[in-house]
Amino acid sequence: MGLIPKETKFFELFNNQMENILKAVSFFKKSLKENSFNDEAVKRVKEYEHEGDTITHEIVDMLNRTFITPIDREDIYMLVNNIDEIMDLINVVSNRLNLYKVDSKDEYLYEFFVNIEESVAALSNAIKNLPESSKKATRIMDYCIEINRLENAGDSLREKAISDLFEKEKDPIKVIKWKEIYEVSEAALDSCEHVAKTIEGILVKHG
Repeated sequence: MGLIPKETKFFELFNNQMENILKAVSFFKKSLKENSFNDEAVKRVKEYEHEGDTITHEIVDMLNRTFITPIDREDIYMLVNNIDEIMDLINVVSNRLNLYKVDSKDEYLYEFFVNIEESVAALSNAIKNLPESSKKATRIMDYCIEINRLENAGDSLREKAISDLFEKEKDPIKVIKWKEIYEVSEAALDSCEHVAKTIEGILVKHG
């Protein structure tokens, strides 16, 4: 019986994952707004990424040691890794800003992180309601729909940002750098949607 944890433990760790990502995104967005994204900021984002990895490994380790799980094992594994991917991509954006030595005060990048913060917050709320999915399925689906809307907005923002980049930026090296930064930022929104789709699948199984 010692191998069977309380069902809430998995969900508690999922919540910890999301809280860590939300802190990272909020810090990132604030740094962009204040144009203070420096070496110290890069280090701080990396610390959030390390914390996310620690929580991810804890969940996977618990999954390997648990005989009975509150939801399907493959769904837990998919959920934990898709959530971790969001933090990984945020860290990639941070590393690219540092590596490419570009000015972080960019209106499109800031708008991406406004959308990412909203999407992560919606995901966090959806996951908080998962333990009571049978009672709160409609509320969870509303959060998933909002995440899908934000992902679509991210697609449009990426196209507009890259279009403006090609039109206004004359330095081809800068074009290459910013195009990648925009695409990775949009990929973070894609990852939020991947988590939302996993949650939708869980609702279908347990509805």
